[in-house]
Amino acid sequence: MKPPSFTRRFGLPFAAALLGIGVLGHQVWGQLGHLALPPSVAGLPRWQVLLLSLSNPLLLSVLGSLAGAALAHRVGLVSALAGTAPWPSARDATRAGLVGLAVAVLLFGADVLLRRATGADLPQGPVSGGQLALGVLYGGITEEVMLRWGLLSALACGLHRVFGRNGQRPGLAWIANAITAVLFALGHLPALLALGEPTPVLLARVLVLNTVAGLAYGWLFWRGQLESAMTAHAATHVGFWVLGGLAG
Repeated sequence: MKPPSFTRRFGLPFAAALLGIGVLGHQVWGQLGHLALPPSVAGLPRWQVLLLSLSNPLLLSVLGSLAGAALAHRVGLVSALAGTAPWPSARDATRAGLVGLAVAVLLFGADVLLRRATGADLPQGPVSGGQLALGVLYGGITEEVMLRWGLLSALACGLHRVFGRNGQRPGLAWIANAITAVLFALGHLPALLALGEPTPVLLARVLVLNTVAGLAYGWLFWRGQLESAMTAHAATHVGFWVLGGLAG
């Protein structure tokens, strides 16, 4: 069956990504009066500082939407937003949500063990409503458009083009998923570094735990569709919110 138009495959995933960028912009706007800005931007109007702050995620969302629109369907990766798959059934959505909650429990439990074993000061406590909204919409939608819809699709397409000429090779999907998951984890380092000099324990925590989460989301995308990965990613943040409230 012929895939939907490129405009459809690009437009709706990108529009969805803008929801998360809007929430991020709201958060940044509220923090501008308290941030120590570099001298080069400290004198700019607040709206210009906001646009500069959002330029990187906006560019990555555009690139991810373009890459997914052009390449995802070539390697069997699909999305309801893009029109290349039906919307997930209640059963599939529930399964994805349960995977996301399991990831939250796993990561939260790992933090508990790390704290007890090393005495490290790990960020674990109540999550505010604003943080929850940012995690669900920016993490669950925008990051999935950037990374799974865009980067994973591009890597999978490139690997199959080079190594899969004699047929589909499932191992290539896992290689693309693993690379994407590692880059997903590395993408969390700037937020950690902004808090000061991180300890080796904190670095390992961010890299290992986010890589595990990324592998789970990528697996759901590959076996199902983009919306399954979005549901799981959002559910992970809901799980953190619940567990953080119970721990606090």
